[in-house]
Amino acid sequence: MQPLASFASEVCVHRLKLRVGLCAAVAVCVIAAGCGSAPPEPRSSSVPSAAQEAPGPKRRAGDEVSEATVAWAEDYCGAVSELVRSVSKMPTVDASTVQRASETSGELLQVVVGGLERTLDRLDNLDPPPVEGAEEVRRDAVATYSAIRDRARSVLDELEAAQGPEASRQAVSSVKKPLDEIGELNLLGEFDSVPALSEASREAPACRQLTGSDPVPRLDSPRP
Repeated sequence: MQPLASFASEVCVHRLKLRVGLCAAVAVCVIAAGCGSAPPEPRSSSVPSAAQEAPGPKRRAGDEVSEATVAWAEDYCGAVSELVRSVSKMPTVDASTVQRASETSGELLQVVVGGLERTLDRLDNLDPPPVEGAEEVRRDAVATYSAIRDRARSVLDELEAAQGPEASRQAVSSVKKPLDEIGELNLLGEFDSVPALSEASREAPACRQLTGSDPVPRLDSPRP
């Protein structure tokens, strides 16, 4: 297991930067020896409204993608947007003391878990898929988001159960794992494996808001 002091030197400031048409940066400071400075000021962020979006491509007569497929893609991307909004509003961890780092790390994870729950609820309630392969995309997304949610909940339990400074430091260091997993998510899942969904995502406003100019929309967690 990597020593906590060495781990902290690598991830004392853990930034999550959205490359999905949004702008946000959140600092997570892992408490360890030499890492007790005041937290950085959080950067304001917002989710663009539909009115701010550039108009999407117009469907031509005879195009293969159906309105039902575009509507399904819109609902799917709307579900994923719940997580994006939550990540963009994550609080900053207060690293002034071990106790405050533990408490505010828990607050951060609660926001993330809430976003994952809302995403999963909407994915579970999508209309029946209009094209072959779409159900597999939805099912794989549910499995992925559920696994991350469960791991985030486990870290929350670890934070709450920690007794003493060393246990709290270990628990706070565990916060990085679910955040990194979120950072590696492809927000459109396996849309590219279903041509009709890939085409529909270029017309659905919620999907265009996610992708922007990035062909593989992710929530990145780069090292500082």
